[in-house]
Amino acid sequence: MPIIGRVGRKTFKVRFLNTSIHLLLLFGAVTMIYPFMIMVSASFKSNVDSKKFSIIPSYFYDEDMLFRKHIESRMNEESNVMNEVYGQRFLSFEFVEPVTSPVENKLEDWNEFLKIEGKEHTQFDYYLSESFGRNIEPLNNRKFRQLVKKENGNSLREYNKRYNSSVESWDEISIETKELLSRGFNGDFSGILERYKEYSDSQPYHQRVYADIDGYFVSSELLPAFRGNVALTNEKLDLELANWGSFVAPQYRPKGKLRPYWDHFVKKTVNIHHLGVLQSAHVDYVKFLKKKYDDVSLLNKTYSTNYSSFYEIAIPESIPTSGAMMVDWAYFIETIVSEDDIYIKGVEYSYREWLKNKYQDINSFNETYEMGFTDFNQIELTATYPSYNIYIANEWEHFVRNSIKLEHIIVSPKAQIFFQEYLKEKFPDGDGGIDLAEMNHTYGTKYSSEHNIYMSEHVPENQKYRRDWESLLHSTLPAIFIEVEIEKEIPRWREHLSSKYRTIESLNLNWKTSFTDFESVNTDWLTIDYLNFKENKKSIFLEHLTRNYAMVINEMFYNGRAMLNTLIYVTLAIVAALIVNPLAAYALSRFKIASSYKIILILMLTMAFPPMVMGIPNFLILKRLNMLNTFWALILPGLADGYFIFLLKGFFDSLPQELFESATVDGAGEARIFWQIAMQLSKPIMAVIALSAFNGAYRNFMFAFIVCQDKSMWTMMVSIYQLMLRAAPGVGFAALVIAAIPTFLVFIFFQNIIIKGIVVPTEK
Repeated sequence: MPIIGRVGRKTFKVRFLNTSIHLLLLFGAVTMIYPFMIMVSASFKSNVDSKKFSIIPSYFYDEDMLFRKHIESRMNEESNVMNEVYGQRFLSFEFVEPVTSPVENKLEDWNEFLKIEGKEHTQFDYYLSESFGRNIEPLNNRKFRQLVKKENGNSLREYNKRYNSSVESWDEISIETKELLSRGFNGDFSGILERYKEYSDSQPYHQRVYADIDGYFVSSELLPAFRGNVALTNEKLDLELANWGSFVAPQYRPKGKLRPYWDHFVKKTVNIHHLGVLQSAHVDYVKFLKKKYDDVSLLNKTYSTNYSSFYEIAIPESIPTSGAMMVDWAYFIETIVSEDDIYIKGVEYSYREWLKNKYQDINSFNETYEMGFTDFNQIELTATYPSYNIYIANEWEHFVRNSIKLEHIIVSPKAQIFFQEYLKEKFPDGDGGIDLAEMNHTYGTKYSSEHNIYMSEHVPENQKYRRDWESLLHSTLPAIFIEVEIEKEIPRWREHLSSKYRTIESLNLNWKTSFTDFESVNTDWLTIDYLNFKENKKSIFLEHLTRNYAMVINEMFYNGRAMLNTLIYVTLAIVAALIVNPLAAYALSRFKIASSYKIILILMLTMAFPPMVMGIPNFLILKRLNMLNTFWALILPGLADGYFIFLLKGFFDSLPQELFESATVDGAGEARIFWQIAMQLSKPIMAVIALSAFNGAYRNFMFAFIVCQDKSMWTMMVSIYQLMLRAAPGVGFAALVIAAIPTFLVFIFFQNIIIKGIVVPTEK
């Protein structure tokens, strides 16, 4: 019957109380569901979006975030590779921005080029995308591992025998290739690496990430020398770079101030497989070999060749990845051959030559690729400093400082530190700080602490403050701290450009927004990757949606026995609980032992100690019995449960004694009475005990971790713990979600039994 009667429900106080109780229960439910939803959301994320807490992952509806995740996995989570390929455009994967108006001809030309020369590219030219990740198993990593497992009949023994290795689990097979362009990478692939190379060559071209020699030159030679400053690089080397991405490493030895950096690059830095030697060095090469080997027969024996004389030896177009010939060639490059006889080989150079043959005229190329501006009305005024092109940035800064109206300028709060340093010089307090009293009096402000001082966003009303504000704006305030309200300034901006440059061709020439020759054409990898992303967006989304869960399922079902062990353990725990505890309770209830209450008290006292207190004694006992890493170690310590016995004894005591007496009169033995009468009438309480035994065994972690340290005996909870130690946070959350599913299903389908588990002890 309901707690509140019909009459009581009509009063305002009771209704208010009833509503308040339901609202509190609803609030409690929400506070429980919300963290769970955050965890579920996090299970679909990766490093690039894991810092943003949300119920729905942002890449579900934000294409830009999906693109960032794609680039992160495409570059194998190597930001240095991304910086080299994209011309130092982004600080990290979090700042990657898609191309606003991509030119589709760039992808079409690239694909056409690959159809002709793609098969000739080697392991020195490209990385395989999505083949490696920090604490994650991306697409090609999983595909390659499954391929190897299939080829070896899912047998680690067969795999170790074939590849002469000693891996103990499939998840140890992970291939990571780094720094293809560095001198230290020899590309000597053998064993499993050779099989990986074959797999890489068989994958679609759009899954390749080509190593960029231009970007590698920048990162290895120019960035360290000029502290990442493009303007300083231009000044010191007489270059005209608009940004790092516009740099093209000369294929042959350049003249001028860039020459020493190019010489160091080819002699000490870049992979020798990306270097060629002109025929003009043939005499030097022969002299070097003749001096080293003296007799051609010795060279033939070392090189496995059959030259009749040294003069038959030609300059090699390609060299092996190991052996004496490679060592000799590297020594010849580094110490003997003149830099004038060396040239750089790479995909970029052959692609530029291909573009030159296709378009013939650079103006036709610029028009097709929509390089530069065709009209002054196309040129937009950006609200912030356009750091992507130093020539546009200089023009923007000059216009903002000298031509724009003050009321249309906003100073960013990020200028706080710069402004505070200025105030320390203008209003010094003698201790290296700001004299707040004098500053407030001069500027008409009311600051009480230096930490609260920000430069005014808009032009101040106070005349003295305004004068200093304008002075900073027009002189020393870094342009990156300035923002512009562009709506009213765009016409004046275009008028300024038109009057300064007269023609759009002159503007393009000064801004370096179009190419003047094919030798300066740089490959726009970002646009190519973005267009490939648009074509494969559905499969990319599906991959990021499932890969965390794929790693967890692969770990639990295929790379170990966690699921099987958990199933066996839970089954044995339930069976043991339904046999041992009822037998003990039946004996105490049926035979009226004199000390039964003392026994019950002792059994109940076991509940007073936390399980971890008994962990070490149980471990030592099991170790002496030689039962560690067995199911006995998991089952025996919890075989009898004091609470279950107490609960069952009370239930058996409540059964009518006449049933047992009549069964005895009819000739039934004690075993038959127990199984056919006591147990049959105890089904509800047995279900409660079975459910409790399942819950205890399924969530058992600490004790299982202590007594079963062998990987072959890990349960699901131990496996999840070990996985979370080495996996990305998203994978760990995915594992927790999967682990929660069985208990969630049990709660849904066995709610009545759970309620009985709460009510029955109260009734007894």
